[in-house]
Amino acid sequence: MGLEVVVKDVLERGQEEANRIKREGANEADAIIAAGENKAQAILKDRREQAVLQIERRKNREISGANLEVKRAILNVKKELLDQVYEEALGALAALSEPERESIINKLLESHTDSKRVFSNKNDEAIVRKITTLEYGGTILCSGGIVLENEDGTVIHDLTFDTLLRSVRESSLKQLSEILNV
Repeated sequence: MGLEVVVKDVLERGQEEANRIKREGANEADAIIAAGENKAQAILKDRREQAVLQIERRKNREISGANLEVKRAILNVKKELLDQVYEEALGALAALSEPERESIINKLLESHTDSKRVFSNKNDEAIVRKITTLEYGGTILCSGGIVLENEDGTVIHDLTFDTLLRSVRESSLKQLSEILNV
């Protein structure tokens, strides 16, 4: 019987040791699982934060792009409007009555007395020949107005409606843009 008691005692101690090892293993497994869950939660939180940041950045890029497109469209409309006003003004100048054209051409001639030759469009040729003693240099392609030239052709004054209106447009473009931005 002595051997049986020893065997039983060894078996009981073995069972206790096995139970203790199982408990420690279970505790260790629980700790590993908890640590893994904590790490997974931290990773998930970090990924969510990164996703939110990426979404915000993309949203901001999209909004900026849309704003840029809107500004570009507005600028194009403004440019078209300015071009339309320019063309209408040029058309109105070209459609002036003969007395109005004569008055304007006369003022343009008075502004440059050092010229020897004058050029005009075909429609204004008769007016120019009638009101000036300058040599008529020929016809030019323009909406109206004149081009004056000195004797040797080195000084030319372009006083055509096209050039004058373009000059006014360019010099007042900033002011026009400010008015349109209101």
